[in-house]
Amino acid sequence: MEIAKFVLTVIGTFLSVLGFSFAVFQYWKKKQDEKFDLLKKSIETMVQNENQARSSALDRLDKRIEFLERSVLQGFENRLSVIEGELRGIKPILQAIQNWFINNTGSK
Repeated sequence: MEIAKFVLTVIGTFLSVLGFSFAVFQYWKKKQDEKFDLLKKSIETMVQNENQARSSALDRLDKRIEFLERSVLQGFENRLSVIEGELRGIKPILQAIQNWFINNTGSK
């Protein structure tokens, strides 16, 4: 009878310790899951912030490129206008030189 009491006490103690260990493990697991969820949320927030920062940087870059394109085209157009004006100014001189050659190098 003493052996039966001892065996039942051992089994009861084992089940109590097992139940307590399971409860501690569940508590630990819950805390780990909460930490993981918090980490996941913080990473999602960081990714969203990074995406927004990159999007705004791309917008600024697009505006800068548009400004540079306009500046280059405007400078190019101005330079072409100047060249065209210079060519128009040179045209009478070239015609005068051509006429001089025609008149002075005629058949002798």
